[in-house]
Amino acid sequence: MFFVYETTVRPEWIDYNGHMRDSYYGLVFSLAVDALQDEVGFDEAYRRATGCTIYLVEDHKVYLKEVQEGAALRVATRVLDVDEKRFHLHMVMTSGGAEVCVGEFLELHVQQTPSPRAVPMPEAAKSRLEAARQAHDSESPLPHRSRPIAMNTPSTGSMHRGGALW
Repeated sequence: MFFVYETTVRPEWIDYNGHMRDSYYGLVFSLAVDALQDEVGFDEAYRRATGCTIYLVEDHKVYLKEVQEGAALRVATRVLDVDEKRFHLHMVMTSGGAEVCVGEFLELHVQQTPSPRAVPMPEAAKSRLEAARQAHDSESPLPHRSRPIAMNTPSTGSMHRGGALW
């Protein structure tokens, strides 16, 4: 199952070279994550009621092709992995049927008050993410991966960096 987000390249996203500035590829991916969050239950009402939200922990992007003002963009997002606090996404941005950027994102469920800290996500949202998760085999690897993001570490099976939220 893919989550799909569509938008159009706006004039203010164009840089001095006449194509979309690199930072706006990140914005489009971020808006696609917002759309996914709404679909799985982390919408505005959820954030208001719980004080919880989603933080981006890590991302990798590979820029493949420039896009011009007015170009239609489509982002297909698939869930690669889920645990009680995190989910790992792979996103492919296309324009006119051509891949223009590929990204990988690690998202974290966070309770913002009294101070931000990672907390387990509600079972309903986690179940929706798990249902959307798509396995891939080694014979058809995901395109354009750099150093892969992973939700485990060799020594502990969980992520922890001094002072980090998770």
